[in-house]
Amino acid sequence: MLSGNRHTDDAWLQLKAGNEKALLLLYDNHFLGLLNYGSKFTASKEQVHECITQVLIELWDKRHTLPEVENVRSYLLTCVRRKLLAEQEASKLRERNHLTYTVNEDASEVSYEQLLIENQTRADQISKLKAAFDKLTPRQKELLKMKYFDDLSYEEIAIQAGITKRTAYNIIHDGLKILREELYPPGTEGNPNHLPLIIALLAVLYS
Repeated sequence: MLSGNRHTDDAWLQLKAGNEKALLLLYDNHFLGLLNYGSKFTASKEQVHECITQVLIELWDKRHTLPEVENVRSYLLTCVRRKLLAEQEASKLRERNHLTYTVNEDASEVSYEQLLIENQTRADQISKLKAAFDKLTPRQKELLKMKYFDDLSYEEIAIQAGITKRTAYNIIHDGLKILREELYPPGTEGNPNHLPLIIALLAVLYS
């Protein structure tokens, strides 16, 4: 079991070992700091939030090959900065290409079809999440909203809900487990955990 009181360095080691609770702990400890740091590079909170989510997903996907780091916070800040700058550079490149080149009709149709597919995939994921969400208890829904929409810490959730910090953690963890099992039952192709994606979808569901 990974305690919320352990150091971030320990959470990093646990993440490398495949412990999904460590990812949640890193999220809890660093999200607001990363959000504030990312806001130095762009005024769009939504873009920074999306960037942090992408970094978390990449960390989870690459958890078994993550490097040893001396300062986890600095490493995460660097990841977010690079991700934001890369996205900004890509955005500038897209704008230049749009102004410089005339896209032929066939290429436009292909891009439009790809966009439809991507939008439909996302819509399907959100639809499945809503169906899975109905499997949760009212208490689990309430605490998940506090955690992933209101951005409250476990301590703040415990105070508002009138429960202990450990109970709040257990309720949220159990809720995420139910969502994961409903969305990705045994035998699902690909990553069996999908925790970062579920967190990202929860943010969309509550937005």
